[in-house]
Amino acid sequence: MANSTYSDLNPSPRLLLGPGPSMVHPRVLRAMSTPLLGYADPEFWKLMDETQELLRHTFQTKNEMTLPVSGTGMAGMETVLANLLEPGDGLLVCAAGFFGNRLEEVALRHGAEVTKIEKPWGEVFAPEEIEAALKTAKQPAKVVAIVHAETSTGALQPMDGLGELVHRHGARLVVDCVTSRGGVPGKVDEWGVDAAYSGTQKCLGCPPGLAPVSLSERAREAIHKRKRKPDIWYFDLEALFKYWSSERVYHHTVSGTLVYALREGLRLAAEEGLEARWARHRANAEY
Repeated sequence: MANSTYSDLNPSPRLLLGPGPSMVHPRVLRAMSTPLLGYADPEFWKLMDETQELLRHTFQTKNEMTLPVSGTGMAGMETVLANLLEPGDGLLVCAAGFFGNRLEEVALRHGAEVTKIEKPWGEVFAPEEIEAALKTAKQPAKVVAIVHAETSTGALQPMDGLGELVHRHGARLVVDCVTSRGGVPGKVDEWGVDAAYSGTQKCLGCPPGLAPVSLSERAREAIHKRKRKPDIWYFDLEALFKYWSSERVYHHTVSGTLVYALREGLRLAAEEGLEARWARHRANAEY
């Protein structure tokens, strides 16, 4: 082993057309070669602020708690569920594909009482189906979770009116936007979404490794009313936000390289314009 030599990194060219990871824009790759700054460097804090502003633009939200969590899209899912749900809390999961079922699995591990409604893979839910489940659930739902774009099938869930419906039943709406964020309209505020999470490696054109999340004040109120702190330290959102907010309280050493990449990917999206970007994705899908 000591005498072995390893060649320079030179992977074969690939055109990535699967569900993820997606192709990374050359500007994003260049941004990743930028020298690192320390996690407490005021210049890095400015880049963090800009990244959050760009995320709010892409999420179409004014939510203060909008930040990238360290980890892939699944980190976003676990972060949101672990912060909003305590053992015994009711969760209604709408599952019509792999990641709808994953929502159930993660929530059960955190002790939630899960009611799941299912559709054949590739189908979407009608509002009346969700309302009927809310009325008949064995445990009143504190949270309703649904996948906006199901990675395993490509089905796009209509969202109009779902936030109002869920709030009418006293619950919070959680939406999985891992595949959809940046590729189709994702109107967090307009739709009444309380918590949305995504990943950087899909329509945002960045490498995997960060999970952008955005929580409404209604969602944060639910967190503040918890009887105890979340049972997952690394993804405690209020603790994480103390670093990403003006308080700058150290939590963990974030990947500066991935923050650079996300900022550049979001900058590209803003330059192109969200509506133009959505139209391009639609045209390519139809083609």
